[in-house]
Amino acid sequence: MKTLAYIGLLLVSSMSFAAETLDAEAVKKLLTGKTALALSVGYSAELKNYFSPDGKLYRNLDGKITVGTWSVEEDGTHCVQNIPGGCGKIVSNGDGTYDRVNNKTGEVKARWFALVDGKDF
Repeated sequence: MKTLAYIGLLLVSSMSFAAETLDAEAVKKLLTGKTALALSVGYSAELKNYFSPDGKLYRNLDGKITVGTWSVEEDGTHCVQNIPGGCGKIVSNGDGTYDRVNNKTGEVKARWFALVDGKDF
């Protein structure tokens, strides 16, 4: 039921605010040393991603921790390696949430609904 509420939030908030694609500096500032609380749209799964300053990415999905790496390209594209996710643009929805948008398809793959300092799991 919680997942359905988040999907509803995706629909409502995407209609209410103007979106802005972040540049490389803004993506780094937004993520470095923070945990993103997210909803993976394709899988309807809640997850947490911690973006370590050393480039490691720690993902908590249903209590299972996986480790990969993350980086930001010069054009602002955010990439993850060694775990699912690939590369995408980060779009601010203007309401404190952010979408991770697939570079090739333009589809929203995840909605980050909160970012907290440090590793929050």
